[in-house]
Amino acid sequence: MSDERGQALVIAALLLAIAAVVIAGLRLSQDAILARARASRAGEAAVEAAAAVVADAYVAELRRAAVEPGEAPQVGRVVTSPAVREDARAAASDLSVRNGGDAVAAVSIACGPSGVDVAIVVRGISYRAGFAAVECFPR
Repeated sequence: MSDERGQALVIAALLLAIAAVVIAGLRLSQDAILARARASRAGEAAVEAAAAVVADAYVAELRRAAVEPGEAPQVGRVVTSPAVREDARAAASDLSVRNGGDAVAAVSIACGPSGVDVAIVVRGISYRAGFAAVECFPR
């Protein structure tokens, strides 16, 4: 009878060890999933912040052209200027870091037929945002 009891204790200990390993593995998986979600949210927020800076420059250029008679808006030149790109990068980087992401090294801004496209890359993942801007591609 004590032989069976000893075997039962060994099996119970083995089952507890397996359960502990499974729980630890689940915990690690959960942490990895949450970290990926946090990084994704930070990247999305960052690119939206960059797009907001570019949109502000876009509207400022339209306003400038509206008050200066005979002046056509230079939207493409303004929104892709180094100053706007740096302001967008700074805003994106700040928001990314505040949300637990990495700093943003560069912002790509394109002004084309479909409007203004803003892109950043954080941890090898590309995030994009944009807005319609017919002035980018006058007909």
